[in-house]
Amino acid sequence: MNRKTIAIIAAALAVCCLAGACSHKNKKDPVSAADPTSKVVSIGEESENLAEFKALFDNYLPYMTYYGQDPLESRASLESFQDWLTDVVSEQLVTLHQAKLAGFKLTDEEEAELSDEIDRSLKQVYEELTKYAEQDSSSEGGTTVANSFESIINSESEYYTGTAMSWEDYKNYFAVQSRNSYLIEAYRSAVCAEFVPTDDDINSWYDSEQETDKANYSEAPEKYKTDEENYELYFNKKEGAYPVTYVPVGYSRIMHIVTVPEGKLSDEYNAKIERMNTLKQQYSELAFEDALKGSDAHKAELERILAEYKALKNATATEFSDHVAKAREKIQRAYKELKEGKPFAEVMLRYTEDERVTGGEDGEGCEAFRTVGELISLDYSCTDDWSDGIKAEFAKLKEGQYSGVFMDGDCYHIIYYSCDETSGDVPIERIYEDIKTVCGIGVQDSQWNALVAEWKKDPELTVDLDLIRTVGIDKLKEEN
Repeated sequence: MNRKTIAIIAAALAVCCLAGACSHKNKKDPVSAADPTSKVVSIGEESENLAEFKALFDNYLPYMTYYGQDPLESRASLESFQDWLTDVVSEQLVTLHQAKLAGFKLTDEEEAELSDEIDRSLKQVYEELTKYAEQDSSSEGGTTVANSFESIINSESEYYTGTAMSWEDYKNYFAVQSRNSYLIEAYRSAVCAEFVPTDDDINSWYDSEQETDKANYSEAPEKYKTDEENYELYFNKKEGAYPVTYVPVGYSRIMHIVTVPEGKLSDEYNAKIERMNTLKQQYSELAFEDALKGSDAHKAELERILAEYKALKNATATEFSDHVAKAREKIQRAYKELKEGKPFAEVMLRYTEDERVTGGEDGEGCEAFRTVGELISLDYSCTDDWSDGIKAEFAKLKEGQYSGVFMDGDCYHIIYYSCDETSGDVPIERIYEDIKTVCGIGVQDSQWNALVAEWKKDPELTVDLDLIRTVGIDKLKEEN
């Protein structure tokens, strides 16, 4: 489970408060007779009470709906959701229990990071609650902001944790919960570091993926560009960015220098362009009509339209030239350096404004794009493809050649035909380490889940299923 998920568990109260203070005041709670501080899941000194479980339920519910699942559709779907949440909570508690039994400690660096996260989160909660307190104070009259603030934190904390807290109490509660969450994630990472894939795991993954890739790209070779570039751009950064094991025929690589005009063209410019398009349409229709009838009935009108069009074209040309002047000057400097014999990759990194290459503000960029170029194909129309104009320029080049400066849209470009993509099987040696990383995640997940399953057999772990079954029953859409 990733840190974002754990943060929701650790800071459920903060999330709920930020979503809307006093949101519970008008709710009817059909299980109010149950003690909200009653433990629903516990092991050793670690526990989750009924109020906290309900807060977790409310926090996860919108995410389930967003992903097309409706836990409130029926009693069966509700119980399935309750069971899943119980597993989530149980995993967290048994992991925390084991970490403390093992005497696991955070490093000094982790302690510093945790402290910063707690301070930052509490500052955000305080600022949000102060806004609500100011609104309450001004609307009710006679109530100070401080009193309103304490009233809000008292009522919200009682609803979401089962205990009415002062601001100081809540800060302590939040710090403990945050530390537990951080400890859980750090302990999981430490334990999983010992779980490594074998050569058999890696070979098995490669063979399976190659079979899939061959089938996919035989049927739809245009998908290769998206899959390979996602891998090159986002591997180890986003889920689903995996090494590609097979290359279809018909792909090449180009390096790309692009310069982009600053600012925007004026509204007057855009209005003139729109008028020019209208004039072209009018001229075409009238000229066609005259040609069809063999007459010059619309000669005067056609001359008037043409004159207006030329005047507008001259007016827009001046503004457009000013608009692109800096971009044009910049790419001309790049072209001059290329003519002087400087390597294309070196000039590209100095001048291009393609953030997939430069990395934008973080300055990283894509290593493959910086060294061998981006994928292009004249055979396929791909997702996130190059424009027809750039493909037309590429078609003029031979491998190792670069184009002249050309305009596509309102940007200036120079492209370099870097190489042809070698089709066929990608040698496992080339992507071995990346496959090892992918397999490592799977191995860690499976072995971690097996370990947690053993921990859950601890007789100290108790679950009050009767109390859990009351959560969300008032929201159920139908009884089965």
